[in-house]
Amino acid sequence: MLRRLWLLIFYVPLCTWILIPSAWAQAEARLTWLDNRFRVDPEIEQITFVVTREQPSQSVVLVAPDGRKYYADRHAKTMSWYTDKGMDIISITHPMAGPWQALGKVSINNSIRFISNIQLQAEPLPAQLYQTEVLKFSAQLTQNKQPLLLRDFLDRVQLKVVFYPLTSILSNKSNKSNKSNESNESNDPTPIEVGQFADDGQEYDEVAGDGIFTVALNVNVEPGKYRVEIASTNGVFKRAVEQTVLVYPAPITTSFVQSHQPLTSHSVNIEAKADQTLAGSLAAYLVVKQPQQKPRIIQRSSHRQQSHLVLTWPNDAQIGKAWWRGWAYVTDSLTQRELVFRLSQQNYTQVAAVAVDFSASLAQQQAKQQLIIQNEQQQRLLWVVITNIVIVISVLVVLLMWRRKRAVQSDLIVPK
Repeated sequence: MLRRLWLLIFYVPLCTWILIPSAWAQAEARLTWLDNRFRVDPEIEQITFVVTREQPSQSVVLVAPDGRKYYADRHAKTMSWYTDKGMDIISITHPMAGPWQALGKVSINNSIRFISNIQLQAEPLPAQLYQTEVLKFSAQLTQNKQPLLLRDFLDRVQLKVVFYPLTSILSNKSNKSNKSNESNESNDPTPIEVGQFADDGQEYDEVAGDGIFTVALNVNVEPGKYRVEIASTNGVFKRAVEQTVLVYPAPITTSFVQSHQPLTSHSVNIEAKADQTLAGSLAAYLVVKQPQQKPRIIQRSSHRQQSHLVLTWPNDAQIGKAWWRGWAYVTDSLTQRELVFRLSQQNYTQVAAVAVDFSASLAQQQAKQQLIIQNEQQQRLLWVVITNIVIVISVLVVLLMWRRKRAVQSDLIVPK
C-alpha cells in the first residue's frame, strides 16, 4: 500500500509538468496578452490585429514599439484600419518588430488575434468570356498558405470583381471618336463592378463559413478587352488579383413574339451560332407569369444537330401585366466550356380583345357591298351612254358624208 502511494506521489507531479505546458500553449493563443501587449517578430511582412472591444467604446489606440500612437482616423499609409461596432481590424505592412500595445476597452472575454501572411487566391478566369454570360467564380483568403477561417474577420471582408475597359472590339463610331475613346479609356478607364463575393452558403456559394468566397459573375459588359481586378473594398486589408480577359458578343440571340390572338401562343425564339456552339447542346428554362395566374415553368432542349429552340405558352386572353425571364445553356465548340446566359426579365401587357357587334358589322358590310354595286352600275350606265353617243355621232357623220357625195353626183352634167 505504501509502495503504491509513493508511486502516485512521484508520477502525478511528473505528468502534471508534462501536460501543463501543452495546455498553456493552446490557451495562450486564445487569451489576451498581459496588458494588451503583443510582440511582432522581425520576419513578419504583414500582420492584421483583430481587437474586440467592450460596448460602448471608441476605437483602440495602437502604440508601436517606438512609442508612436496610431488612431482609426490618423494612421500611417502602410496601415488599413477598419472599425466596426465592438471591433477594430488593423492591417500593417512591414510592421516594426517588437512589442505593440492596444489601448482601449479591450474585451476581457476575447483575445487580440493576429493574422499574418494573408494571401488572396482566386481561380483564373477563362481568357474568353461572353457578353451576358454568368459563371461561378471563387476566391479564398489564406494565412501562411492555410485557409483563413476566422469568422470575425471574414464576415467583414468585402471582395468585388471590377472590370476596367482597355479596348473595344465592336464599335460603330468613327475612327476619330474611337481614338478619343481609347485614349480616355487607357488614361482613366471607368470601372464596372460585375459582382460581389459571399461566403454565406446562398446561391452559388456551397458552404457558409468555409473561407471560400463565391460570386455569380454576371459579365454584363460591352464586348472588348478588360483588366479584371479582384480586390477588397472596405479597408479590412489591401489585396488584389488581376488578369486580362476578352469579352465577345453572346453566341446566342433571343427574340420574343407576343400574341394578340387568343388562339395563338406567345413564343420565345433562341438561336445559337453554329460556328461557336455545339449543335444539340442548347437548352433553356423560362419562368412565365401571366395575369391572374401563378408563375409557370417552361423547359426545352434542342434535338441533335439543332441550334435553335422555340418555347411557347398559350395566350389566356386575361387582361393585365405579364412577364417572362429565364436561362439559356449551351456548350462552347472551341473550349468545350459549358456556358450559362441569363435571359433578363421582359415585361409585356395583355389587352382585351376588341368586342365586335356582328349584326352591325354585317350591316356595314352589306352597306359597303351595296355602295360598291351602285358604283359599278353607275359606271356601266355611264359607259353605255358614252358608247351610244359615240355611235350616234358616228352614224350622223356617215350620213352627212353620204348625202354630200350624192349631192355632188347629181350636179354633174353628162354630155350626150
